[in-house]
Amino acid sequence: MSSIGISSPVAQEIINLDSNLAAASVSLFALFNGLSRPIFGWLTDRFQPRYIAVASYVMILIATIMMMNAQSGQVITYLIAFCIFWFCLGGWLALAPTATLKLFNSENYARNYGIVFTAYGIGALLGTLTAGRIRDIFGSYTYAFYPMALLAIIGIVVAITTLKRDRA
Repeated sequence: MSSIGISSPVAQEIINLDSNLAAASVSLFALFNGLSRPIFGWLTDRFQPRYIAVASYVMILIATIMMMNAQSGQVITYLIAFCIFWFCLGGWLALAPTATLKLFNSENYARNYGIVFTAYGIGALLGTLTAGRIRDIFGSYTYAFYPMALLAIIGIVVAITTLKRDRA
């Protein structure tokens, strides 16, 4: 989630885009964010949510690795990585309701999804604040991608090992 909040500053600091181009790139990312919702919804309706979650975490891991290695002037790397970030994070808004319904008791769906959606919002806030703090401490947003990669790996492991199979 922090990648959404740091999209423009990362473009300016790491890639050295001017502020107008960095801000304009966010419009492209928003398209990917919106496009992902029907795609993830369709996928989640057809496959077990854990498979879609793993795919999302793998894509996030790829994007974080791209950004850990990004250098000044690598605009294409930045655009691809952040399109992936925004695509995956938008997709979770389609994945989460279906996954909540399929993985937990349907009689408590509203309460369970409320908890999931609240966690999503808290993650957005804390992720952005943490990325900013990491930048303050280490002097670059590049270092914010390391914990993102670690969390993606943890997400892959958790999705594979603990998410229940669909009920028959």
